[in-house]
Amino acid sequence: MNANTEQLMGQLHKLVSELEGLAKSTATVAEQGGTDIAEHFRGALAGARERLQDVEQSLERDLKKHGKTVDRYVHENAWVSIGVAAAVAFLLGALTRRRD
Repeated sequence: MNANTEQLMGQLHKLVSELEGLAKSTATVAEQGGTDIAEHFRGALAGARERLQDVEQSLERDLKKHGKTVDRYVHENAWVSIGVAAAVAFLLGALTRRRD
């Protein structure tokens, strides 16, 4: 895994841990009153939404970057790409043909 993916996974794990902690603490906070719980939960969800948006934007950037890399490779190595596609098609055809 690259550093960005590991960082994103770490952020997701942190988010899940925070939500689990929030779920556990609602039982004890419930005794304090419903409004405190609602405000605390809204704040936690707002933070979670922000982090998820950051993760989504980071993934989009990574996908665009990798997509451009693949596109550039295919354009620079068109005949190799055609050969690989033909070999894969041949192998799939050979594996799936019927034997009479």
